[in-house]
Amino acid sequence: MPAPPTTTAYISGDFTAARNLLGHGESEALALQLLVAKRARQRDLQRAVATKAAAMLAELGNQARAADLDLLVTLVELAATEAERERGRWGDATN
Repeated sequence: MPAPPTTTAYISGDFTAARNLLGHGESEALALQLLVAKRARQRDLQRAVATKAAAMLAELGNQARAADLDLLVTLVELAATEAERERGRWGDATN
């Protein structure tokens, strides 16, 4: 997978194009264009990270599923402990 362009390279082209507007007193347009470029770059990076994460999970396969099950067991154990604590505090509702 090719590396995405750097943030500064991505934004500098937009800055050059938007600088012409600055000469006309439209600094707001420049700021807005820079923000749009930055947000587009963030979306590209998020997409790249999600793609890498999906590839890693596919490579891990059974190991990832086992880790998910371990986490689920831990959460169930925590919920059971909390239920026991609440039952001790409020009494058993079946009495």
